[in-house]
Amino acid sequence: MDKDYGKYQKPKRIKIIVEKCPVNEAGRPCHCHEEGQEFEFDFERCPADFCAAAFHSLWPQLRVLELGGRHPWDKEEGVTRVACPDPGKPTIFRIEAVEE
Repeated sequence: MDKDYGKYQKPKRIKIIVEKCPVNEAGRPCHCHEEGQEFEFDFERCPADFCAAAFHSLWPQLRVLELGGRHPWDKEEGVTRVACPDPGKPTIFRIEAVEE
């Protein structure tokens, strides 16, 4: 069922892609994600099997793109990148606004 957003614009669909998943000094990769994984963001809900700490870091950027905004550092419209907060193996996520 479609929500009625009244005078507000309908949020865009968002896709989250695991772009880089480095290993730490011990040679261990991220325990939650693998490069190439894709997730759909559903307006306020953390995707299933998504690292909660990473999602917390992505949340503000997800909301900006979802509502049609753009960061000054974004090279392409509707696309941004965010790193998870793990300093030993900062996984890089690509966030894309998907046109319907």
